[in-house]
Amino acid sequence: MTASALNGLQGKAHESLLDTLYDAPCNPDAWPRFLDQLIEATGSRSARMLVMDRSAESVKSSIKRNIDDTDHQAYVSHFVNTCPWRPELKRKAPGQLYSSYLDFSCPQKQFYQTEFFNDWASRQDIHHGVCGTVWQDEHQTVQLLIQRARGQGHYQRDETDQINELVMHVRRALRLQTQVNALDHTRMALEQTLEIQAQPFALLTQAGTVIHISSEAAGLIAELPMANISDNRLTLLDPRQQGELMRLLRDITRPDNGPGGLITLALPNDQRIRCLVSPLRGNPLSQHYSDTRQPLAILYFQDPRTEVYVDLECLMQLYGLSEAESRVAAGISRGLGPQQVADTYQLSVHTVRTQLKSAFNKTGTTRQSELAKEILTSPAARHWRSPELLLSRSA
Repeated sequence: MTASALNGLQGKAHESLLDTLYDAPCNPDAWPRFLDQLIEATGSRSARMLVMDRSAESVKSSIKRNIDDTDHQAYVSHFVNTCPWRPELKRKAPGQLYSSYLDFSCPQKQFYQTEFFNDWASRQDIHHGVCGTVWQDEHQTVQLLIQRARGQGHYQRDETDQINELVMHVRRALRLQTQVNALDHTRMALEQTLEIQAQPFALLTQAGTVIHISSEAAGLIAELPMANISDNRLTLLDPRQQGELMRLLRDITRPDNGPGGLITLALPNDQRIRCLVSPLRGNPLSQHYSDTRQPLAILYFQDPRTEVYVDLECLMQLYGLSEAESRVAAGISRGLGPQQVADTYQLSVHTVRTQLKSAFNKTGTTRQSELAKEILTSPAARHWRSPELLLSRSA
């Protein structure tokens, strides 16, 4: 029995090992540190964790300590399936580690005659190990392997048992990491959904609390002298406009939500940003906030310095519009009236009004302002802002 192995899994060293282990689900960089501590605590030479496919045939990713990069790559590419313990390991119950000396049918003398030992393990003075499946779900298998050199001796029964007391914590940490990864995946998907909104926007509660704001909208608000976000609340410094904002938020977050409205906000250069306040209900984003305890409003910010281009092909695919109907709808979204659209395309105003009526039906709108909002907040709208002229990199 190697006393250092048992002592290293007790007291403050054991507490430090657990601290590192439970840091790993939110900080994957902690896993290599855990292996370093595990090597020291168990009086071992090296350690590896392998994330494999469900059948444990191939390695998807791995971490290792005290094993040369080239040797590890050779192991992953070939020698992983030449290890004489591996076929038997697949049949052993998961959730614990097994001593290669005590728990496998391959005796040590036979191990020394294998390709695995002679072409791989002997070069690194690896003679003994404990290994096992520490986590498994429908997609993957995670195995932990710890190795000793000849002079360190094999893992005895009481050592293996004490190491296995740690394995349940490894399982919990891996389970937590899969949950954290799932939450991160959901968050990233939501952020991608949020950022495809065509206009800069913010989501607010009835009280004006900001639930989410796009980076473009946050940048615009930072430029407004009469607006700010403080303590996660949007505030307009003009009392009249602040009162109008709160009225609109109350109106559109009622069960029978109102239509919303428009607030014009001044920029320092006498230009104005139009802020369209609308109910979130009915917006594709609403499904991502279905568990929110209170109804939300969505604020769209229209920057006059941003040029708007409407992708007609995208518009046709989104709403089933004809090419002619798409041109009319795009013109209305740019602020043109039916007569101006007619003059632009050399059509009669009667033809334009007929196409406009068809566009209303296909987009589920009834007024030109509703059609413009529908188009400008759809993926068909492309926004581009000309960069400022800089005469030097330090300007």
